Amino acid sequence: MPRIRAAAARAGIEATICVTRHAGHAREITEACAQCGEEVRVYACGGDGTMNEVLQAAAGKEQIAVGCIPCGSGNDYVRNFGTQADFLDLDAQLAAECRQADLIRTPQGYGIDIYAAGVDAQVANGIAKWRRVPLCGGTTAYTLSILEAVCSTFRHRLRVRTDQGEQEGIYMMLAICNAQMYGGGYCAAPYARMDDGLLDVVLLKPVPRLQLAGLLSGYRKGRHLTPEGMVTKPFRPYMTFFRTRWIDIQVLDEKPLVTTLDGECSPQRNLHAEVARRSIRILLPPELVRNTPVLQAMGE
Repeated sequence: MPRIRAAAARAGIEATICVTRHAGHAREITEACAQCGEEVRVYACGGDGTMNEVLQAAAGKEQIAVGCIPCGSGNDYVRNFGTQADFLDLDAQLAAECRQADLIRTPQGYGIDIYAAGVDAQVANGIAKWRRVPLCGGTTAYTLSILEAVCSTFRHRLRVRTDQGEQEGIYMMLAICNAQMYGGGYCAAPYARMDDGLLDVVLLKPVPRLQLAGLLSGYRKGRHLTPEGMVTKPFRPYMTFFRTRWIDIQVLDEKPLVTTLDGECSPQRNLHAEVARRSIRILLPPELVRNTPVLQAMGE
């Protein structure tokens, strides 16, 4: 808080600091800001969960612009644009430029990053346990949680419908991506854009355990896709990739599918996601606006 006040004083800005007291409080604060009738910049000082709460209230509100000061354990949102240090530069944050971005709209709410299901969501539930182990940071905890999940029998028969058609199969993981990064640094959609009106969808069939570690390493680095949207050779037997404006997924077996929307988990038997076109105004430090590929088309 002292650093925020000092940066605000240097910028000649009067900042209001609100400390959240309970789950959902960040959303309530943002909703109150939206009703004040003035343009307001709301900075979520926390992790992806705090940012997600703010997004729910800011979506579709032209008078609200949302920034993120990453103080959480995952901070996947900021990885799409730069480093944590870039976003902890409070002078740059208070000079941030505003840009419009797409959101993922689902029956469970909005997301700005990735809507994942299957083993990914099971992994998200297990990350907290691994983070309590010494020296297990975000990416390490995510990797260990993946290995734990896939060592169990995990697969679902799914029917997938999009604006391009329908397919059915058995899958262990899927990621519906508005952005590139999630899971403590995994690059699920290396060429996704937050302003192109499309969702990048990755579907993964069950992978033999002996091949899993190698494929996970390539997946973390975004080596499963080419710039043209083609699946690379090591992943072709298991992975499907396409882009779509919307997607419906029906679970055809008995178990519900565990899902995670920007880290918020819930079981579902029917999934729907669609692009909410340029429905959020986000704040980025000026240097990142010029250099980020995720918002490459912004300003055109």
